[in-house]
Amino acid sequence: MAHYNAFSPPGNNPDFTGDPNLTQAWTEHMSNVFDTSVASLVTYLAHHGGGTCQFYNPVSQGRADPDLPAAATDIPWNGFPKRHEAPGPGQPPHYAAAEAPIAAGENRDQDEYLEWFVNWKDGKIVSVHFTCEAYDYFQFLAETAPDKALGLYQTSISPQVQLADLFPNGPAGGYDILNKWNTELGAMHLTHPANNLFAEVFLAATATVRRSQHGAEITQTIPLIRCSQYGDETRNSDPAIGAAVNGLSRDGRRVTLANPVGLYMANFNGAGLTLNGQPAGGFFKVVRGTFPLALRAVFELPPELAAQGLTVSDVKIGGTSIQFGGQLAERITMHIAGVASVAQDIHNAPVMTCGGVPQVNLPAHVVKPFAAGLALAPRQPAGA
Repeated sequence: MAHYNAFSPPGNNPDFTGDPNLTQAWTEHMSNVFDTSVASLVTYLAHHGGGTCQFYNPVSQGRADPDLPAAATDIPWNGFPKRHEAPGPGQPPHYAAAEAPIAAGENRDQDEYLEWFVNWKDGKIVSVHFTCEAYDYFQFLAETAPDKALGLYQTSISPQVQLADLFPNGPAGGYDILNKWNTELGAMHLTHPANNLFAEVFLAATATVRRSQHGAEITQTIPLIRCSQYGDETRNSDPAIGAAVNGLSRDGRRVTLANPVGLYMANFNGAGLTLNGQPAGGFFKVVRGTFPLALRAVFELPPELAAQGLTVSDVKIGGTSIQFGGQLAERITMHIAGVASVAQDIHNAPVMTCGGVPQVNLPAHVVKPFAAGLALAPRQPAGA
């Protein structure tokens, strides 16, 4: 079983460098998230026939027992929103709907833990910025080290960003995750209500509960998520994460998430991209983190090509010109890194009723309303 002395910042980014207090505060924050998930599972199992909680906090409950190779617990999915995929054979995806312009106070309709912002000039795409940084991490950073958060905005979005833009009601009013620089003017981090680290941890935890119906254990992806209600079946991410974790539980393993906890861009598939008939490689650059723990990336032409008047709109994918950032998002593989112990002979009886795992002992700071009006909560099933 994995054991960590502390939780590192997502992607092992350098935000905590030189400030051990930030590491301690983040560790306490994430430990509360894990402990909430564990407590919720223990309570749920006790009310449904008992059993051993197979999810654990790797800081407070980890051990040095052997774990499966990392590749065995890597869980990937496509970054383009499933809800906007092609409705049928021969039909195009709903690219325009997936990246419709938004105003301050609104969130992007991009719910696969990947969001993007398209920079246009004179009707041409000059760059596409991708981010998979959870909004609750940025809330933590902004409220514990506001100067660091501001510096990231000024470097990644615009030097014009001011601290007052991030805290429009003053420091006491909290960080506005849907501020104008993260919505209508850029994408510093994720905005969709489902795209947060608590949702990731709670989903993975509750997916460890085995389920059965009509005398047979549920193992198929969609029936499993419908019964367990740990997420939304209309996404690529939730069903993939849940099914993979549940399979590890059925194998009798203890499960947690790898440090640093986060949702990441694992890779970008540049095959078939051309510019003026020639392979167009090297235009996708990770600018925060590194593959397979990439947090932020930009697709744009280098200055020497841009000086010739060329833009992203001149790049083609399989012979089709790029008209939307979503055409590139489809080329991004997202993933989370899990940790699963070598089989430990934990074989809980499947729960014979459907329904989600209620949250218990939830720390107040995890669910407090944000200044922007969003509350941190796990993903809800479709129609909830």
